[in-house]
This record gives sequence, structure tokens and C-alpha cells, in this order.
Amino acid sequence: MSNEPTLLVVDDEEAICEGCNRIFSRQGFVVQKCSDANQGLNMAIHGEYAAILLDVKMPEMDGLQFLESLRKEKPGVPVVLMTGYPSIPNAASAVRLGASDYVTKPFTPEEISQAVHRLLHAASNPAGAANAIEAPASDATFHFYREAWYQTNNEGIARVGALAVRPNAAKIESIRLPRIGEVVYQGLPLAAVTVAGQPTRLTPSPLSGVVVAVNDSLVGDPAALLSDPCGQGWIACVCPTRLEEESQKCSLRRVLLLSRDTSTAAEQAERLRRLGCDVRTVADPKELQAAQKNFDSKAILFDAKTFDTEGPSIVGAINAENPSMKIVVMASADCILEPAYRIRRIFYYAVEPFADNEIADILAGVFAPPPSPPLGPHNSEIAQVLGGVFITNRNRTRVRLIPEPGLLRRETGLGLLLRHKLMQERFPLESSPSETPITPMHLLSAASHCDRVIVLLAKKHGRLPGSLTRDTKAEYVAMVGAGADKVTTLLVEPSELPEYPLAFESEVVEALADHLIREMASC
Repeated sequence: MSNEPTLLVVDDEEAICEGCNRIFSRQGFVVQKCSDANQGLNMAIHGEYAAILLDVKMPEMDGLQFLESLRKEKPGVPVVLMTGYPSIPNAASAVRLGASDYVTKPFTPEEISQAVHRLLHAASNPAGAANAIEAPASDATFHFYREAWYQTNNEGIARVGALAVRPNAAKIESIRLPRIGEVVYQGLPLAAVTVAGQPTRLTPSPLSGVVVAVNDSLVGDPAALLSDPCGQGWIACVCPTRLEEESQKCSLRRVLLLSRDTSTAAEQAERLRRLGCDVRTVADPKELQAAQKNFDSKAILFDAKTFDTEGPSIVGAINAENPSMKIVVMASADCILEPAYRIRRIFYYAVEPFADNEIADILAGVFAPPPSPPLGPHNSEIAQVLGGVFITNRNRTRVRLIPEPGLLRRETGLGLLLRHKLMQERFPLESSPSETPITPMHLLSAASHCDRVIVLLAKKHGRLPGSLTRDTKAEYVAMVGAGADKVTTLLVEPSELPEYPLAFESEVVEALADHLIREMASC
């Protein structure tokens, strides 16, 4: 967004204006705010805006009157309505007056960002949208969430990808990319890669946000996923909505490369950088301690060939000084010192790992996060049903999570992890073994006893298994009437096992639990 598009936010609630300013200013927009409808209309008529975010319910002039007056002067400017409850008459009037979209309050950063980016993309619809977004600088830092990575450009847009497919894998049969305008969440699926003879592998998103571009060239020729995964093999560009918070869960891949051969070390360092590593080369083992103190690396790649018979004793000394350091010994095929290295408690012994790109697999092991806690078998029939969860969050908001019948169980899977994490956060927690039917009557009753109701459904909605969609326009919301502004519906794309719809890898289940808790805690 090099031309800094401008948004106008018109809402009598200052908190909404300031929230939109905070969300979109970080995305490269200039944001103008107005809490007076008449003044806002004057600004909308005489200013040039990429889009206008407009509250429906305001004193003196409501949003529909505002929109009707605006359309007489500017029929084409995109308008997103912000409303507590989209009644059918208001929705019909909004469509007649040319509203581009609406979001229901309270909305998340992802929701309002999705609405704006979706309509801006539809308005411009550039051929080759990926090329319209500034690429990160060549020295931009790679941040890793498990095997997924992101880099940001000067405008705050994140280019994302992954090292999920190893360079020594078989031929890629297909890749499924996200769609522009989709919301993705940290730790939940971003893309899917199918390799010959292997199960489809889901690639997590390293950040939450709205997809604003995809690397379509990968569909026809996915070879870059193997040959250049941190370069031409990028997957998508995401407009991040929670960068400051979620960057804390990401890490850098810092590597110390210990080698006496300057020329070979330079080549190896470049290969490592192309795999997202931040590399510091050291030639003298005596300088290693100082380099480690300044660089804060957790891994050393030791080029054994350049140290000849001194190598094992050097590795032993490194271990004595840095017991937690992960040491990877890189040796030649004719090296006879393997036993001497292995007794020094090294992390891995590799034979010429750059020759066949084994180095990518080694790095994955070096930087692998701690394993997720066991969640019990998916097919646990004896585990008690979890009919619902009720908390009072730190905003003193009473929130009830209602899963569809049979979806969650207390002692296994997502139900177990959700309860465990809520107790760790010390939320006052109540859970119910009795299931609540998902009907308008039951939701209306639930809404009358608390401040927020979150409905959790496993429902196919065209996304990758494990994907999460926050749907405030769901059929249940439209049917409950007066309590609709309290109800949010979350859809999880189910697994391929119909009898166990939440049978995902533990990392996906953990990410789902984190996002559910954030949804409950932020109300």
C-alpha cells in the first residue's frame, strides 16, 4: 500500500474509532476518525477515501440516512456498515443504498480487516496482485512458528511460507493455497501440500490476519517449495492483525557456523540464510564463547573437515562450557572420527549435509519446539461429554461456550486442553456434562443468563481441516432475535473422520484451544 490509502471511520463511540485506528494504521492505512455523523458526512463528501466504516446507530443521523445522503454525492465509494444487529429491514435498505458489506459488533481485528481488504481487492482486482505488494528487504529477518515463517515489509505486510516439505522429499503432486480475503489464524492451516506416496501435510500459518496475496505460480510449478522455500517458494502475503502479540510465540533460527575454511563457510552460510537462518561464522574456537554471548544462538554447526583430528576435543570443550548447546557435526564421507564425536554428546552427526540438502531436516530437529502434551485417543468412548464451559473473564464479562452435542469431551482432545488452559489462566470456570441443543430457543435462554454466548460447530465450509471461521452472520444468530448481539458462531472445518470431527494433530488442537480462549477472554 505504497500510496497510503485513507479510511474514514464514523462512529459515535470513541472506543470504536480508536480501535479501528489502531488496527488499520498498523496495516499501512491513514485513518481519519469522526464521532459526529453530520461532520462525518461532510468529510465523506469532500474527502477522498478508499473506504468508509460507518456505524448504523448514531444520534441525530443514523447510518442509513448518512448512506442515503452520501450516495447522492458519491455513489461509488465503498462503505462498510458496523452494526450491533443486522435486522432484515436495515439489511435490505443498506443493500439498496449500496453498502459494500457489514460487520456486527463487537468485531475482531480479523473481521473488520477482512471486510475492508475484501472490498478493496474487489474494487481493484489487479492481475498479479502478489507483484503489487512490496517484497520484504533482502535482509529482512525470518521469524519462525514451528516450521512456518514470516517476514514483514516496510508497510507491515507479512510474507509467509514454510519449510514443511523437505528438499529430499518425492515429487509434489498438488498444493492448495489460501484464497485472497480469507482470515487465517496462527497455528491453524494456511496451505496443504500433497507429496507422492505420503499423506497430505497441512502447513500452519505463522500469524493471524487477512490473506492479501498468494503465490499462484506454485500451483503450476511447486518446485520452489523444495528448492527455495524461504524465497521464491513463499506461499502468501498476510496483513497481520495481532503481530505484536503473536510475534512473542515466534523465534529466530540463529546458528553459529564454526569453520576454518573461509570460502566453504561463506557458501554454507549463504545456504543457511536461504533456509531462513541468521548465521554468524567463527573461525577460531577460542572466539566462540564471545560470539555466543553476543549472538544468543542455541545451535552450532561444526565443520569437522576443517579441524582434522583436533575436532573431537574442541567439541568436548564446547560441551563443557555450554551443556545446553545443540552441536551438529558436519563430516566428510571418509571421516574416521565418528565414534570420537558421538561420545562427546553431540546433537547430530551428519555426512556432507549440504550435498543432498539434509541440512533442512537437521535444522527442523534443532529448532523443533517441545512436544505438545498428550491429549488422549480420539476414539475414547468412555470420556465424559463436555456440554459447555462458562467463565467470567478479566473484563468481568460472563461468557458461555456451547459446543454442538458430542463435539467436546472432558478427558480427551480439545475439551481436555481447553479446560486445562483455562484453569492455568485462573479463570473462574464451570463446565457442564449436560449438552445444550443448538436451537434458537436454547440460545436465547443462554443469552439471557450471560453477556456473551459462543457457539462452536464442526461444519464443512470449504476450508482446510482444522481451519477456524468466526461467523457472526450464521443462521443461529439471525434466528434468536433480541439476544443475537450476544451470540458468536465459530466454525471448525472437521477432520476427514466423520465420527471424530476434531481428530487433528496435537499442534492444531493446541492452536484451536488458544484461539477459543482468546475469544472468550477478550469479550
